[in-house]
Amino acid sequence: MRSSSTSTPGASSGSGDGVVIQESSVRAHMEFLASDAMNGRGSGTRDEWIAVTYVAAHLRRLGLEPMGDNGGYIQTISMERPELSAPPVLTIGSRKFTHGAEITVGAMSAATVSGAVVKHTKGTPAARGAAVVTPAAAEVATELAAASLILTKTGGCGPQRGPAAALPRVATRTVGVTGAPARPTCIALNDEAYTAAEGSQGGATVSLAGPARDVVRTQTWNAVGRLAGSDATQAQEVILLSAHIDHIGRGRGQAAPGADTIYNGADDDASGSIAVLELAEAFVKGERPKRTIVFGWFGSEESGGAGSRYFADKAVVPLDKIVANLQFEMIGRPDAKVPPHTLWLTGYERSTLGPELAKRGAKLVQDPHPDQSFFTRSDNIQFARRGVIAHTVSSFGLHKDYHQASDEIGTINFAHMTDSIRSMVAPIRWLANSLFKPDWLPGKKPE
Repeated sequence: MRSSSTSTPGASSGSGDGVVIQESSVRAHMEFLASDAMNGRGSGTRDEWIAVTYVAAHLRRLGLEPMGDNGGYIQTISMERPELSAPPVLTIGSRKFTHGAEITVGAMSAATVSGAVVKHTKGTPAARGAAVVTPAAAEVATELAAASLILTKTGGCGPQRGPAAALPRVATRTVGVTGAPARPTCIALNDEAYTAAEGSQGGATVSLAGPARDVVRTQTWNAVGRLAGSDATQAQEVILLSAHIDHIGRGRGQAAPGADTIYNGADDDASGSIAVLELAEAFVKGERPKRTIVFGWFGSEESGGAGSRYFADKAVVPLDKIVANLQFEMIGRPDAKVPPHTLWLTGYERSTLGPELAKRGAKLVQDPHPDQSFFTRSDNIQFARRGVIAHTVSSFGLHKDYHQASDEIGTINFAHMTDSIRSMVAPIRWLANSLFKPDWLPGKKPE
């Protein structure tokens, strides 16, 4: 396979403070994490476990303080996931609509989901737990993040992974953790069902339920390491740098003979995982910052955010000590919507963090895809909803390889990716050495 990078293999970029980040190192990590040997690092699979173990080995090599279980770098998290035995049914009053017939259900946050029906008013955030009726969910996705159900028209939930009639996957539940689901359940309705939903407003409750055949008990894993701050006072404050280590494994549904069924996840999110590894190495080799930096790699983001939810609910450092969280996701290719050599920050307009980092040299701009609700679709939201100033750094340009088998190493622009990682070292170092504490802007803290 051939990379789209035009730089010379082994070339390096300086971080601006004497530390060198090498493209050869970035490529080496990618050639392991996004290889076919990893089978797509499916959420909660042995392959995800191997990927986390790979990260943990590098944390040991770097000499970071272990923050996992039993004195190691890995957190093991128990999970449960119901498997459906039949298509889920949406009940609206006395009427019932079935997945694969009148409705199409995306991934479900639970085997049974319900909410009071309300019609969405553009510009108004949905109440937590509501069942929101809207004709075009994608256009107002950010405003619907707190809803339990989204009732929209056919096609309104975005691309469907796998055959439309396939039973939807139910999100995993982290045992011992009660945090809210990462995402609402989106249901695309035909005209008849949508008309029924519109007519049920005024406090009526609708429910989506699927019979559970079995409960699959599995595990997911996080890797966590810490670089303790050098200042006795400021070391109590933490900068959290993170990424998700998993992808979606092998494709489901029917595949043509000989077709590639491994969803390698090179951009999503081997690129972000590698960024955090490279940043960890840069900070270990550079002058120790005054504030503590915690590096985290979260499992099962793709199946509902179990790893980050566990970390947020059972944090190895108090959440009120986390000054900021920067999640890294999909930085392997440039985004044509922003200038060259530029990254964007989800929720840039929500807090003072992005603009302040930009003043300090970070090549960060506002997310050019606000309709995609990326601020609520990455692990940062688990921390943001608990009050931590948390955003995601990305350069995802809505490329066609997203969640496809074609998200492979050959599509990665290693020059862009290396430069992107390098560009964040000095601004993060400033943040880790400063007294600056970001704040949410008025009315912008997520619910």
